[in-house]
Amino acid sequence: MRKQDEDLNVKPEALLWLDFETTGTDRNDSLPLEVGMECTDVLGEHSYGSLHRIIRPDCLDLLDMSPMAFSMHTDNGLLFELLNGSDRNDCVEAVANAVEEYLDSLSQRFTLVPAGTNVDFDIDFLKRLDLNPDRWLSYRKFDLTTLRRYLRFIDCPEDPYEGHRGTHRVRDCIRRDINDYIRYRKPLKGAW
Repeated sequence: MRKQDEDLNVKPEALLWLDFETTGTDRNDSLPLEVGMECTDVLGEHSYGSLHRIIRPDCLDLLDMSPMAFSMHTDNGLLFELLNGSDRNDCVEAVANAVEEYLDSLSQRFTLVPAGTNVDFDIDFLKRLDLNPDRWLSYRKFDLTTLRRYLRFIDCPEDPYEGHRGTHRVRDCIRRDINDYIRYRKPLKGAW
């Protein structure tokens, strides 16, 4: 625990890495298909547990999906997994309940700082599960998009987007974000 946390007698901060796979990029109309979370220390070096769930929508019209999302989720097996999912265990309500229990448990020990790529997008999809993220999550956010853009702006010799061709499944995206964060710390630390 950091000295300032001990002095204030507050819970230590932890990063809550979030990712959703969806039917598109429209926060209001796209449907969530998969959610993943991993809680780590603030350096991303120690994991305190993770959650992964597919989300079987009540009604999924494949023609309503963006062509890119359809292609991506066909190739990565997510649509097949949803077809074989359970109406009871993978429905929106069951997944929301699992997410709520996971966040309840973590928030007893930590101040949870949402982290990942485009964190606000993922927070909006927590709300789409009829959850209130403010109940568990700090108002502070740790968005790797900002770090990646900054590294580009300062002409960092290391490409911050190297290796971003993945499966577009939540586990892979979260692992990539954590690994990138650990890797970015070196060029960001600079001379101090």
